[in-house]
Amino acid sequence: MTTVPIVWAKKPRATQAPRVAVGSARPTRDRAPLCGTLLDRVTLAEAASKLARFAASARLHQVVAVNLDCLRIAQRDDAFRQTINEADLAVADGMPLVWASRLGDSPLPERVTGNSLLEKSCELSAATGAGIFLLGSRPGIADAAARAIATRYPGAVVAGAYSPPFGPLSPREDREIVDRVNRSGARILIVALGAPRQDNWIREHRNDLKVGLAFGVGCGLDLLAGLVPRAPIWMQQAGLEWLHRFRLEPGRLWRRYFVNDTPMFARLLAESVRAGRP
Repeated sequence: MTTVPIVWAKKPRATQAPRVAVGSARPTRDRAPLCGTLLDRVTLAEAASKLARFAASARLHQVVAVNLDCLRIAQRDDAFRQTINEADLAVADGMPLVWASRLGDSPLPERVTGNSLLEKSCELSAATGAGIFLLGSRPGIADAAARAIATRYPGAVVAGAYSPPFGPLSPREDREIVDRVNRSGARILIVALGAPRQDNWIREHRNDLKVGLAFGVGCGLDLLAGLVPRAPIWMQQAGLEWLHRFRLEPGRLWRRYFVNDTPMFARLLAESVRAGRP
């Protein structure tokens, strides 16, 4: 377990967003259905604008970055699918989802990755003083990510960082994590526990956490800390970031990509084609 000293930030004036019942439709929300999940048809710029509004809100807004593996998990995990569909913002974190959506009648404008949301959140903190709390990853990584944020985003505020014990949390440990986040005064909570655990955890505690914005980033803190290099820009734009990650961790990722996710991609394409037929 690791912690970093809390750096208190002056809290921005909170503005109460209109409350919407969980699961209810929002008239202005434009979403694309993909295999039972609903993804917002937004660009990165539009997503960043929503992050700023969420962070200043008096209630928690959850954002979920959905990649092909998340889509596969959601087919058998009802709780995770519900988490995605009830999130305040769900973005397509993978070109396969964007490509498939363009075969149907609700094309997604572009890929919006969890790493991009992390970067935009750091920029937001630097501009407004909104505190960030980093939760998860292996011991020491959250601290290293906090130092990287201070270096790359002058003025950004890391209100706290904590790596919980590996494995299931006891009710007491769970409560202590929530209290730790709330005591920090952070407005933005970034959780790196892996999907679907990180996203379901946020949803389970949405009425307890006193932050305006919360989202999961998977291995995003490892990338931010510089422990894992991100793919070159050309690979990201070509939808080949998965190949870069496979090259770095073939033993861990070969089953996920070639055994689990390939059939899911085929199913996604087939359903998108059927949905796009007149």
